[in-house]
Amino acid sequence: MGLMDIFRSLIGERDGALSTQQGFQSQPDSNGLNFFMPMPAFQALQTGQGSALAKVQLIVFNMLTEQGIAETTANGFHIGAEDVSGMDLEQAEILRLPRRLPGRFLTSISGRTGNSGFRVAITLEMPDGAASFTRKGPYLFLTSSECYWLTPAEMMGLQAWERHEALLPEQRGEAANLRLMAELQTAARSGMRIDLSHFERLDVVVPENIGVIATRLPDGSLQLCPSLGDGSTADQLEKRWSQLDMTADGGVLRIDNRVLLLDQARMEGIRNVLANKRIPANQVNEFIATPTAFLDAALVNLEVGFSARVAGIGKLQHMDFGALDATKNDWFALDKRPAPAAILGKLIQSPEDLQRFEGVLQAANEQGATSVAFAGEVIDISDAPAVQQELAKARQNMHPVSDSESRDEEYEPPEGKEKVGVILKDVDEINSALLHKAAAATPLTVPDWSVYARQPFPHQREGIEWMLKLMGAALQDEADDLYRLQGGLLADDMGLGKTYMSLVTVGEYLASQRAADKPQKPVLVVAPLSLLENWEDEVDKTFAGIPFRDVVVLQSGRSLRDYRVNGAERESVQLASMIDDSSGMVDEQSIRYALHVGPEAGVHRLDMDRRLVLMTYQTLRDYQFSLCRIDWGMVIFDEAQNIKNPNALQTIAAKGLKADFKLLATGTPVENSLGDFWCLMHTVQPGLLGGWENFRDTWIKPILAASDDERDEVRAHLGEQLRRAVGIFMLRRVKEDQLKGLPTKTILSGVEQADHGLQRHATQLGVVMKGIQLQTYDEVLNSYRARRASAEDMRGTALAALTQLRSISLHPRLENEPALYSEDGKQARQLMMESGKLAVMLQLLDEIRSKGEKVILFMMTKRLQRVLKLWLDQIYGLSVSVINGDTKAVATRAEDMTRKRLIAEFEAHSGFNVLIMSPVAAGVGLTVIGANHVVHLERHWNPAKEAQASDRVYRIGQTKPVFIHLPAVTHPQFDSFDVHLDRLLRGKLMLKDAVVTPESVSEGEMIQSMGL
Repeated sequence: MGLMDIFRSLIGERDGALSTQQGFQSQPDSNGLNFFMPMPAFQALQTGQGSALAKVQLIVFNMLTEQGIAETTANGFHIGAEDVSGMDLEQAEILRLPRRLPGRFLTSISGRTGNSGFRVAITLEMPDGAASFTRKGPYLFLTSSECYWLTPAEMMGLQAWERHEALLPEQRGEAANLRLMAELQTAARSGMRIDLSHFERLDVVVPENIGVIATRLPDGSLQLCPSLGDGSTADQLEKRWSQLDMTADGGVLRIDNRVLLLDQARMEGIRNVLANKRIPANQVNEFIATPTAFLDAALVNLEVGFSARVAGIGKLQHMDFGALDATKNDWFALDKRPAPAAILGKLIQSPEDLQRFEGVLQAANEQGATSVAFAGEVIDISDAPAVQQELAKARQNMHPVSDSESRDEEYEPPEGKEKVGVILKDVDEINSALLHKAAAATPLTVPDWSVYARQPFPHQREGIEWMLKLMGAALQDEADDLYRLQGGLLADDMGLGKTYMSLVTVGEYLASQRAADKPQKPVLVVAPLSLLENWEDEVDKTFAGIPFRDVVVLQSGRSLRDYRVNGAERESVQLASMIDDSSGMVDEQSIRYALHVGPEAGVHRLDMDRRLVLMTYQTLRDYQFSLCRIDWGMVIFDEAQNIKNPNALQTIAAKGLKADFKLLATGTPVENSLGDFWCLMHTVQPGLLGGWENFRDTWIKPILAASDDERDEVRAHLGEQLRRAVGIFMLRRVKEDQLKGLPTKTILSGVEQADHGLQRHATQLGVVMKGIQLQTYDEVLNSYRARRASAEDMRGTALAALTQLRSISLHPRLENEPALYSEDGKQARQLMMESGKLAVMLQLLDEIRSKGEKVILFMMTKRLQRVLKLWLDQIYGLSVSVINGDTKAVATRAEDMTRKRLIAEFEAHSGFNVLIMSPVAAGVGLTVIGANHVVHLERHWNPAKEAQASDRVYRIGQTKPVFIHLPAVTHPQFDSFDVHLDRLLRGKLMLKDAVVTPESVSEGEMIQSMGL
């Protein structure tokens, strides 16, 4: 029974009478679907008047609008065709979309792909015979009254066919014809039921990117060959490059039963590799260590890995360039014979290892490789069943070798010493010297706070003094000193004013230079696009008198065109032709700087004294050579996690910038792995933590080698040691330090065992489940136990049971959403009382309302978001907004403004108000200090994400005490889902004085904890 069938039964609707039920009507157009109702009814619905169906439909539309999917019209909404086709079944049933198409498509193909007469005719075969059709937006019409809802795959295929049909004969060249077949094949693979005739046997491929295959020649040099990712070998490709016109913007390669269609970007990548085809033997190590010095990472994908083979053997070997495996100079492992697959049991010691190897294996298989490099070993993967057998063993035995000798053997350092750039001293010696130098430094200046429009909070004053102290030491060192102090990492928690502190430090730097009669060099800020305007605003708010000559936003649509050299390509594009064929190095004479910099540019130069330049990381990447010519005073990297990948061009450019002082600012210094942290510190203070291999051996391998029950303890211990190793070069304060200027924050939990640290047990937030909730919960457990007694493999069943228990803990009838649609506040309260957790929350909301305060409710389940909005609107007479944050892949200004508008409306409402949010909506710069209560109704399985969500209300500007509420339902006989999750989350909490990787609670941990 579908949702609408259930709804019919609930509202007592007669068969065929659904069209008379008040709700939105829909009408397709060529661009999508229009939903509408009479204007009086639409206006009444906005004030809470209308049927339950119309109210829930409005909730769905508002959620889709917040996500940037739906657009409002005068009396309804419009949704684009692609978004309608991809809508989930729950939303589709609520919005009354027609059913999916039950038929299949047939093709009749005539002509050759190389001729303009090539044509594909598509017909539709329904269960009762052939039918003609017309597409209108996301609907396929067979008659004026019979239509079907297209899937994304069907939309993709039909749109490609329609585009080709609209081409003029002279436009139907080979590329256009093959692209049509490639798109139809992609649609078929994605689920479109279509017979492609003889093209079923021919694979038309449009490569997503260009990689590299390297062949070791007898003289020790390397020969590079572009990799198209379709499994073609270097020999096959070398014999077929002649099929291409290398000066053209596109081309076609035919290899066996494959036809590869190459567009302009792919052709540029191929030309880039072929222009650097040979790497001399004396530069092979340099190429392996820094491939981006030879190849343009904007044209050639160096992150998916290399393929390499040894001449005379002819076997391909996949090279992993992942951050945690790129540890040795012999990444190609050209001197080693592949080890048997049995070695995987030794190399794969943790789930992280397993996940990384599976990624390497998949890429290698796609390239047709017979061996891979992983964890310093070359492994034979030619026997696929043997590899899978070893991986199965590794999954069952996911713990390190217990024998200490085996561990010692595993961590035996590689032969030879790592060469880390030009740093020649011992790592410990460099670390000690830098820490001593920084500790002995004195602040550059004592700020004159009268020149600033805002006075700092105490913690901000301390942060500014920290930066000025490091800067004082940096300016005392010689500029060409290999071991000079260069900068620091400001890793304060979000919302503590890192931008303000940075600007004050810039002001003090310029004042100090002016007082010492030294050049007041330009200052550079690199930040995400969404924060550039914020930096401009902060300049005006921070200084009583602006200390800068001017502020230049080096961005398209702003000042970039004023400083670009006419006719010069972006420097990232020029890289393709900058490599000298004989040496493999960048030919400096061939660089055409694309920005006006230096004295020769005169008054048009970008690098004027006292100028503040704001730009994005993309701009830094595109104009790295020009920017690296400039002698900057300060360089500030905001949201510095954008340069955590050492192989990315923007990271390489960041390291190459010359500055008196570099400051990295980020609230998440460790986003995904400790490798992120090493890259940040290596950018701001090279040598402090040594080279990558040394860092991995010291700080990462022991964590990977620890057993499951020891790993968190080892991670915390090493994290504390790593924090000490960084010392004064990183400043990190968290709001839990009760910093002056911020109100108190109290975390209250309904779980009795939760009393620890800042988290307190609050009996009013915990309740024992009863009635239908207890009955439904026990039914799931009993059903699972009964099946477990007879089944061998229960992993899938355990996961399904876990999902059900999580849903029941929220509401016992959440899976039957229409049964929860209420007509008024009284019925809404009755439905909420069926859930112990919602009953607790309702009591809490009543208390918050009595105080006239505001609250944010966090949850991920959209079904719960919808019904909760319906209930709370009816109970409290509100218009509760829902902010999900699961936007399209490309964010737009309109989407950002939508969220800001919803938050502004929420905060502007006088007195009590409620906002429903998903924790994943915690985007950059999102602040909701109008609320001082947070309720995590459905807890995120990553404690860092949960803390980030809570901090939306706990930031500078918050004046009221903040309360974080964690309601929970318990079971009368044993620990419930909520209790187990709380226990695991507390075990994952990160130490504020340690540098550790944020860990999520896994489904496996929950299954194990609950004994499923």
